[in-house]
Amino acid sequence: MSTGNGTSTAAKVENTSGVTWEESLTGRFLAMLFSAYVREGVRFVVLRNYMQWPSDFGKDIDLVVHGEDVDRSDSIIRRLARETNLYCHGLRKRSTHLSYRLLPAPVDGVERGIYLDIRTDVVHQGFIYMPGETALASRQRYGSFYVVSPAIESLTTLLHCIIDKKEVRPSYRERLLEIRTGNMDEFMGAARGIVGAALAKRLADALASGAPESVLALRRQILWARTVRNPVTLGSYVFAKAGAAWDRVSGWIRPRGILVVLVGPDGSGKTTLSNLVCSRFEATHIPTSPVYLGAQKPMLPTRLLSQKLHKRFGKPGKVKPIKDVDRHQRLRGLVHILADKWLRYLVNVRPCLARGEVVVLDRYFYDLRTFPHPLVRKPWVEAVVMYLIPKPAIIFSLQADPAVIAARKNELTTAETERQIKCFSELGRWVKDFHVVPADGDIKAVVDSITEHVLRLYSRDRSPRKVPA
Repeated sequence: MSTGNGTSTAAKVENTSGVTWEESLTGRFLAMLFSAYVREGVRFVVLRNYMQWPSDFGKDIDLVVHGEDVDRSDSIIRRLARETNLYCHGLRKRSTHLSYRLLPAPVDGVERGIYLDIRTDVVHQGFIYMPGETALASRQRYGSFYVVSPAIESLTTLLHCIIDKKEVRPSYRERLLEIRTGNMDEFMGAARGIVGAALAKRLADALASGAPESVLALRRQILWARTVRNPVTLGSYVFAKAGAAWDRVSGWIRPRGILVVLVGPDGSGKTTLSNLVCSRFEATHIPTSPVYLGAQKPMLPTRLLSQKLHKRFGKPGKVKPIKDVDRHQRLRGLVHILADKWLRYLVNVRPCLARGEVVVLDRYFYDLRTFPHPLVRKPWVEAVVMYLIPKPAIIFSLQADPAVIAARKNELTTAETERQIKCFSELGRWVKDFHVVPADGDIKAVVDSITEHVLRLYSRDRSPRKVPA
């Protein structure tokens, strides 16, 4: 139910939760953001899920900002991020949303940071179903910020369930039953302008009867009614869908993701580090995946068959020899391994990069530099191979005392370990963003350093200086 002044009874939660805005990173940043918005004249409104603030901010913060104030909003967000030492990753989506990921550095695996989802209209894949002007015109003061009126919140939530989610989630149903239509005249006036009088009445009746899910079947009628009343919204939807399709194609040609490669001899800790780095990002909104690209987990059918044959017909109990600098391998084996790596790269790595993810690779094509064959070290062969290999965004070379590394797995001699470290060190000539990290240093400090480098790179490559452009 709504109170006489048009705000819902849930508004009392803010005063009774006992949690202050200063107790969380999100609370502190939002308090500064809303204060700056009000002070600098940015017209904004919070769409939903504000009732539990500041005890629970949910997964993201949904805001509508007036179209003329988007540039000012962008400047404020970036300025506050700098002042609070947060990494700011801004991205304009094809759906017209502006998303901002704000993270402290280094990430600690617990603090998930802040995810701001800003739009000028409420849309689904570019399809405008709640004009921003309508939302902003209904706004009411709620503590230090503005929220939409119960009538507009109810209508927006119901249309979100019908058009976007195609279901009424329990949390949405609970909220809809709490506020119903809010002010009926306001609800009907806005609904008539969006979908017409007949459908507006059916939406209101569903809320009044406590059965919001009963109007899910009206999705096609609502989409058509909205398109008839505002043909521009169909054009924005088609443009967004076509743009998204093009992004998927161009993502394969020029991936938007960040390829992070860990190199080093066996025993240097590549697998451990890749898993720890990815676990740090799990709590954030940055999608990150660890991928093993070594020779021990092949995908190529011929390599799988070769492994099975070796296991079946190999001498039982045979001790695997420790690799030394004087060993020699045939080029045929190298070609076979490279073919398998390319297959796994195309299947396991490239799709993630096309979607804009951060991929942390344990091993890479650069392992071939350590292949014990004189042809591999020929300058012209090295130049050709390095040109053909997809360049990573950043490389971390794990180095330490060769004797310490060799002793961890006892798979390489100290001399061979030293040779491989030297081979990987030379990658700095080919990849600009190359860093040496200690394989025997404090593991937390090493992970902190790597995550900070990745955050800086992600912020630079994924966040243009002027998001609203």
